Amino acid sequence: MAPDTLEPLREGWGRHQRLLVAALADLRPEQLGLRTAPHMWAVWQLAAHVAGSRVHWFHDVLGEGDAATRDMFRVSATTVPDLPLEDAGWEDQEDRPRTADELVDGLARSWTVVDDSLGRWTPDDLTVAFTRIRPTGTQNVTRGWVIWHVAEHDVHHGGEISQILGSHGVPALDL
Repeated sequence: MAPDTLEPLREGWGRHQRLLVAALADLRPEQLGLRTAPHMWAVWQLAAHVAGSRVHWFHDVLGEGDAATRDMFRVSATTVPDLPLEDAGWEDQEDRPRTADELVDGLARSWTVVDDSLGRWTPDDLTVAFTRIRPTGTQNVTRGWVIWHVAEHDVHHGGEISQILGSHGVPALDL
């Protein structure tokens, strides 16, 4: 018999959220600036990207959460050549590194959007389809696809953050 809620997913993803926040909360600016190589994103950029991507997908695509949460990740300038400003987020403003407090707040606010959605939706709601108009064409996605995409994205970048911190002797995500 299939569950009638998304609680198992919500609990597991929530645990990952708590581990990520705990790993970042007390980092100093130089630790947030650690990266695997000079051309790769720093820890702060990876964490900013996780938070901003959550609200992009859940707010912009699925219509969840409020505009104020989405807007907090928008920037007025980007250091990435040829990146349209409407596609830029905190991670794309390299001359404005985010602090641990900003990252924790951003992750908490973006998690609230995800958590509220998962708390309301049922397995039947996962089949609801949404259409995205992209420069390359139309993309049809379901809530279920978006949930999987964003969850795997969180875990992927959380793993990168953990590896960077651990390789520099900084406590990583305590999985």
